[in-house]
Amino acid sequence: METPDEEDKPKPKMPPAPKADNGYDISLTRKILIGIFILGFWVFFYWFQGS
Repeated sequence: METPDEEDKPKPKMPPAPKADNGYDISLTRKILIGIFILGFWVFFYWFQGS
């Protein structure tokens, strides 16, 4: 008697995994501008903290 191949076994029916949606897609330019803005605020408050 022959052994069945792996292809003959029924595979469990699983729904495809949902696509991960991590919110908004932010462009690289906008990320750089936001980073400069945050860095500018940090420098401003650091510079004038002793005044």
